[in-house]
Amino acid sequence: MAGRKPLGRDEMILVEETHRQTQAERRETAERAILEAAVSIVAERGVDELTLNAAGEAAGYSRALPTHYFGTKGALLQALADHIVATYNERVRSAPLGEHPVERLCDLVAFSIDDAIRDPTSVRAYQSIIAAGLNHPELRLVVDRMTRQSIDDLAAVVREGRDNGQIRADARPDAEASVILASLRGVLFQWLIIPDHVELLRVRDSLVASIRRSLAA
Repeated sequence: MAGRKPLGRDEMILVEETHRQTQAERRETAERAILEAAVSIVAERGVDELTLNAAGEAAGYSRALPTHYFGTKGALLQALADHIVATYNERVRSAPLGEHPVERLCDLVAFSIDDAIRDPTSVRAYQSIIAAGLNHPELRLVVDRMTRQSIDDLAAVVREGRDNGQIRADARPDAEASVILASLRGVLFQWLIIPDHVELLRVRDSLVASIRRSLAA
């Protein structure tokens, strides 16, 4: 039987590249599964109950894999926070948002509340991480970063509208953004704690109307 023809240099490079891509894809799939498992654990039991072993096991992998990928629980928590924000941002990018700055802010708030109804597990995990940032050094910096970024993003829209004359001239972008973010987080926290006592869709409409009145030029 004739032996197999040796691979040429270009073919060997292609095989190696395909192998590397496959490994990268496998890692990406595993990491995402571990992070999704971590979302469920934090949402159900809180940040303190999350361990690397538990996340790996819940994701259907070995207990050692999260340690191999993330190293420490602190690093896993930081990756988890970034994962929740990144997946939320992906959904926001596909949402129809108004062109007018006030309407864009209102649409963002309405979308966030509607998205929470669609995916309460992620919102509960996110709120748990925000609260844990007060006492967990490994989360303080990431919660600080997330909060600053949210305020900055909202403030940029307020500033654009104020400068264009579409939002009242005396609006202070950072202050308005802080109020909007605090209102949104507070409403969702109340809903998660006492869902039978918070009519979230009506609260959404009231919050949107309040923002529209407050920022009108």
